[in-house]
Amino acid sequence: MRKLIFLGVGGGAPSRWGLPGILLIKDGFSALFDCGEGTQLKILEKGLGINVDVVAITHMHGDHVLGLPGMIQTMGLLGRQKELIILGPKELKDFLEESFSRTKFEPNFPIKFVDSYEGPDFRIVPFETCHTVESRGYVYEERERRNLDVEKLRAEGIWDYRVFRALKEGKTVQYGGRTLIPEDYLIITKGKKIVYTGDTRPCNNIIEASKNADVLIHDSTFDNNEEAHLYGHSNASDAAEVASKAGVGTLVLFHYSARYTTTEPLLDEALKRFPRAVTVEPLDTVFIR
Repeated sequence: MRKLIFLGVGGGAPSRWGLPGILLIKDGFSALFDCGEGTQLKILEKGLGINVDVVAITHMHGDHVLGLPGMIQTMGLLGRQKELIILGPKELKDFLEESFSRTKFEPNFPIKFVDSYEGPDFRIVPFETCHTVESRGYVYEERERRNLDVEKLRAEGIWDYRVFRALKEGKTVQYGGRTLIPEDYLIITKGKKIVYTGDTRPCNNIIEASKNADVLIHDSTFDNNEEAHLYGHSNASDAAEVASKAGVGTLVLFHYSARYTTTEPLLDEALKRFPRAVTVEPLDTVFIR
């Protein structure tokens, strides 16, 4: 089972919504998407450790990245030794190294900057978004799981484990005068797909990257503000339109402007176009089964 912990769900200036930070946890692996000011405090408030495996930054605007230097320094103070993987724009490496230099901090653990990340049964890959600066979103996508229907084989009188192994490997097997085709005995479970846009105007790149996602976390800075696109952001109505065109399972509205004291206007706009839209509060957890 996977869970998404929304550490901060606002954008721009600090507000009751907090600044962007989403923690994905699955089977002992954790990835942090964006790291605004206060992110490490929210992680501690939630009772979680900050020794995440991967950090993925969408762009270099301060509300998405200024929490990262301090969080890395805290990792060092707590004696981290394992490698930290960081994904992000090309300026991110220089920004962190300059921050460490100016604050007289030398990481005592390895940091590796990569463009994408491959886990044992999933991958995290970037895609270009449409903001006012170089920006990227991320797709977390699991590989499909292939399990052998052993009960079906045994019901047909087949107990040979060599046959089981060959079928699971996708091989056609000759057995007892029969041809056993793997597709007839494999139970294929589609992996989960989660997409996070970061800051963006609505654009075709988002739709293509989000096709058939189980969860889409989309910039929804305003409810219906005609200036949103000018500043490289989306309205909740835009996010709903993208979700509908991409055929996603659930739309999570994200990056709320500090002008809102409640998410009701945002959700109302989204629900007019997409019935499976939701909003989240800071420190909310969403389970994905």
